[in-house]
Amino acid sequence: MRHGHFLKAAEELQYAPSTVTLQIQRLEADLGVSLFIRDGKRVIVTEAGRWLQHEAAAILKTIGSMRQTVSDIAAGDNGSVRLAAIEPVASQQLAAVIAGFCKARPKVELTMEVSGSRSIAERVQSGELDFGVCSVPAANLMLEFEPLIEERLGILLHTDHPLADRTHIASDDLAGLTVLVKEQTCIYRQLWETAVHPTERHAFSCIEVGSISVIQQMVKAELGVGIVPMYRGLEEAGSLVIRPFAEPNPVIAIGIVYKDKNVLGKAALLLMNAIRSIREPPPSRPTA
Repeated sequence: MRHGHFLKAAEELQYAPSTVTLQIQRLEADLGVSLFIRDGKRVIVTEAGRWLQHEAAAILKTIGSMRQTVSDIAAGDNGSVRLAAIEPVASQQLAAVIAGFCKARPKVELTMEVSGSRSIAERVQSGELDFGVCSVPAANLMLEFEPLIEERLGILLHTDHPLADRTHIASDDLAGLTVLVKEQTCIYRQLWETAVHPTERHAFSCIEVGSISVIQQMVKAELGVGIVPMYRGLEEAGSLVIRPFAEPNPVIAIGIVYKDKNVLGKAALLLMNAIRSIREPPPSRPTA
C-alpha cells in the first residue's frame, strides 16, 4: 500500500510478485470488497483498503508487543510472583534481596505478604502463593521444603534491665517478670511453650503481642522482656539487646516452601534462587 505497486511490495517482502498478487486476490475474495483499484501498473488503495491497513497495523503492533512480553516472561524479566514470609526473616534478611530483585527486573509484578508459617504453607498448597519462606510445613500438605537458616530464641531486653549484663539467660531468671510473647499460632511462641519453658509457666506474667516490632517498642518503653528469634537487627544501640537462652536452646529450621517447581514461572524461580543467598554455609569440617 505504501509503494503503490505490487512489484515493489514483493521486493520488500522478498516474495514473487505473483505470490503477492494471488494473496491480495484471495483476501479481496474473502472480504467481498476491492482493496485496490488497478491503474495500469499502479494500484490505488480504496477506502476499505485504507481502513484495513490502519487496523492491520494496530494488530501487528499488538502481536509484536505480545511476542516481546512472552519472551520476557520466559526469560524471567516479566510476569508475576506471589510469595509470603514470616517475621522477622522477612524484614531482617529478605527485604534487601527482594529489593535487589525488583530493581533488576522492574517489569515483574511482585506481591509479598508477611504471615504465619501455617497460613503460608496452606496457601502455597492451595496455589494462592507461588512459594513461601517459613518453618517446616505439616507433612499432610505434601510440600517441598528447602532449609535456609536455623533460628534460636533469645530474650530482648532494655539495656538498663538487670539481666542485660548476662551472657546467657535461663528460664528461671524470668521469674516475676512480664514476658512479651507472640500469638499462640506463632512458631516462636510454640517453641517457647514446648521446649524452652515447658514447666512453671505461672512464675511470670505473659502479654501476647502479635508483632515483633511492637514487642521491640514495648521493651524499649521498659515494659517487660520479649521472646524473639536472635537477629542483630532487632537490637538498638543504647536501648535494646538480645541475650541467648542458656542450654538447651532448640532451633527452628526456616526455609523455602513450594508445591511443584515445574509449574512455577521463571521469575519465581529466579527470586527463589536469589533468596537462597541467605542460606547458612555448612559447618566446616576439622582438618586432620
